[in-house]
Amino acid sequence: MSPFQCELCHFRNICHCNPHPKHARDDLVLACMRRVNLDAFWKSESSTVLHNCQQIKRCLSASEKLGMPQLLPPIGPFPLEDTLGMRAALAVLDKSLDKGNCAKNVQWATFRRMRSAITNFYQASPSGMGDRVGACEKSKTWITGASTFGFFFSRFMSGIHKRVGETVIRDEPISIEMMQCTDEHLQAKWAVAAEEQPSDERKLLRIAQQGQWCVGGMCSAVRGEEMISIELVGTRASLCYLVSPPGNVKPHCDLVVSGRTKGNQLSGAKFKIPVCGVTEHSGLRPGIWATRLCTVLTNQGRTKGCLFGDSDDGSPKLADFHDMFYEVLEEVQQARGDLIPPDLDVRESCGTLRSLRRSATAHAANMRIPKDIIEAVNRWRREKNSDVPALDMQGVYARLDFIKPTVLLCSQSF
Repeated sequence: MSPFQCELCHFRNICHCNPHPKHARDDLVLACMRRVNLDAFWKSESSTVLHNCQQIKRCLSASEKLGMPQLLPPIGPFPLEDTLGMRAALAVLDKSLDKGNCAKNVQWATFRRMRSAITNFYQASPSGMGDRVGACEKSKTWITGASTFGFFFSRFMSGIHKRVGETVIRDEPISIEMMQCTDEHLQAKWAVAAEEQPSDERKLLRIAQQGQWCVGGMCSAVRGEEMISIELVGTRASLCYLVSPPGNVKPHCDLVVSGRTKGNQLSGAKFKIPVCGVTEHSGLRPGIWATRLCTVLTNQGRTKGCLFGDSDDGSPKLADFHDMFYEVLEEVQQARGDLIPPDLDVRESCGTLRSLRRSATAHAANMRIPKDIIEAVNRWRREKNSDVPALDMQGVYARLDFIKPTVLLCSQSF
């Protein structure tokens, strides 16, 4: 139950000529067009198609029995142009053949973006100026002439999704025992590097970055894109709280995330994630690593910019820190095969984006940390999912600065 034209008709409508019988490119186009048609056919299950066919036959027989004109419209011919969106479907199909990272080809979540790109481009062109919208933002309902939202194209997208499936590979969490071993390993490396004369500032910087990324990242439950947005100035200014915290708050420091991060801002541009200096149960020392990293950067003359970066003005990329993160895990794997199996490829199973976040969430659950405290730590993620903040009124108006004792309970309990 899908609009259908054979690949020859589609080729003529798009190219305005017949395919060359000995042209490899034309053969490829015809094969892709047939694949698009088949995907559109099998959006529905076989039983659904059979049921529809039976009902249509019953409708035709009823019209003949009652002597009425046929109820159903003719199914052809189609206009001599690409009214079904075959060209856009070919672009999506070609994107689906790109090489993937976790599988032979890219995943559905990657190649479906081609549809969004084509639709957005159409809406931005003069052709889309006559289209209207019934509501705004996330509740939008467009009346659009884009072929990417036509009946045929929608069935094609559903069909190709069912055919290729979707493989979800999540970043594996890191156990608290592994993180303790990582902290001890880096502490030993730092002690050796600090005693060298003359000291190697680049080596100290790398060790301090590794310690802050692993230990500080787990205790703060930040994700990879938040980590590279932490600023130097605000974080360095908060180090005094490790010695003399304000009020009745435990010793801590603030990881100041600068810029728009996951749709949340504090004071218009940044927000702070408080982290305790030393965890109570596991003995992790995120405060020490934050102090060391800020000190090394200050000694190198850095006055601003990101906490993780090579210059004052450079914007670091997450990919720049992959090797730094995996290097530590591989060193711990060699030293402690009982914690990380020797045959495990940490570069495939763990990731800089979510491993530490999942580690913190899992350990918080193991430590029986109340759900409301975990939600207070992750509150910017909940607010990101809705234009209207999803938290209750108490949570909406309680800035991280004012609920700092509550937020610190999470990292403090680690």
